[in-house]
Amino acid sequence: MSFKKTITTTIALGLLTASVLSTNVVSAATSSEAQEAITANKNATNDLLKQIESANTEVIGLDQKISTNASKIADQEAAITKANNQIESLSGQITDAQKEVSKRTVVLKKQLVTLQEKSGDAVSGNVYVDFLLNSNDLSDLVSRSFTINKLNQASKEALDDVNSAKAKLSGLKTEQENTKASLVATKTDLEKQKANLESLKSEADQKQTALSQKINDNKDELTALQADFDKASTEEADAAAKKAADDANNAKKDTPQPTSIDTPSDNKGGTSVFGGSGKVAGNSAGNSYAWGQCTWYVKSVAPWAGNNWGNGAQWGASAAAAGFTVNHIPAVGAIVSFAGGQMVGSWAADGTYGHVAYVQSYDAAAGTITITQGGMGFSNPAGPNTQTISNAGAFTYIHN
Repeated sequence: MSFKKTITTTIALGLLTASVLSTNVVSAATSSEAQEAITANKNATNDLLKQIESANTEVIGLDQKISTNASKIADQEAAITKANNQIESLSGQITDAQKEVSKRTVVLKKQLVTLQEKSGDAVSGNVYVDFLLNSNDLSDLVSRSFTINKLNQASKEALDDVNSAKAKLSGLKTEQENTKASLVATKTDLEKQKANLESLKSEADQKQTALSQKINDNKDELTALQADFDKASTEEADAAAKKAADDANNAKKDTPQPTSIDTPSDNKGGTSVFGGSGKVAGNSAGNSYAWGQCTWYVKSVAPWAGNNWGNGAQWGASAAAAGFTVNHIPAVGAIVSFAGGQMVGSWAADGTYGHVAYVQSYDAAAGTITITQGGMGFSNPAGPNTQTISNAGAFTYIHN
């Protein structure tokens, strides 16, 4: 009973912890607030995963105990069946012995009756007496007396042996019945233990289910927080770009500043160029993007990228505003940005957020690039996930 109480208390505390870890979906006004909420969400999810692992260990242990218990019950049932068979066999032997006693008793009675019967030439009317009186001499008399006594003793011993066997068999039967009663009591106790273990396992399974549901809730919350982060990052990137443009206009009021230029010397095939040198990445220290997103992976392998460039589709404009060279010219070590809905090989980038990746190699003859990337849609969200895609000139590249 104490075992069940301990496990039940553990399960209750686990469910209480899961309840305490519950967080409401937070709407963050800034990217830093969203990033803090995302971190808190991930920490809570990690705690839940640890609790699920602990609950799973409990379930495995209970399963093993239930299996051992079932094996013991099977052993008891086999022993009870064996005892029943022995009791049945002894009962048959006792019945046979009883029949033998009855038969021998009838025979002895008949012998006594026969000895009392008179025959036509009887002297005394008693067979035993006449047998003795008909002795030829004293020696014959002694011999006949000995024979009569020996026959009587043999009949008595035979009857005693049968009665003794019957008593012995009855004792063995009683012993087997007591053994069976003990086995049945043990089996009953094991069945109670089995029911108790199955109840504990059911509670542990419910705990796992509750924790798994909480993780799913946290996943939904993380998606909402990521949307908040993306929105805030976009707004901040747009504000930064606008401020940079305003500052440039204020500094050169009389000098028109082109927003795009054509640079044939840097442009193979007349590809447009969206930005130039004089790069100012702004806040590039660390990595403020959400773990598991394509932006987080690219920032981790290209630390020179800005922290406030927004979604993957916005990186080209944000990088150009920060002074980086942005064009359609593939190059190893460049960041490649995909517009919303643009094909990335065999799949399409998100229609709203687009996608970014890092260029590992460029095959000019084949017109292909090999990229590494991250994202929640991959088996390894943190990357690297390698892919080779064609039509390399159709994408936007950010050069350091």
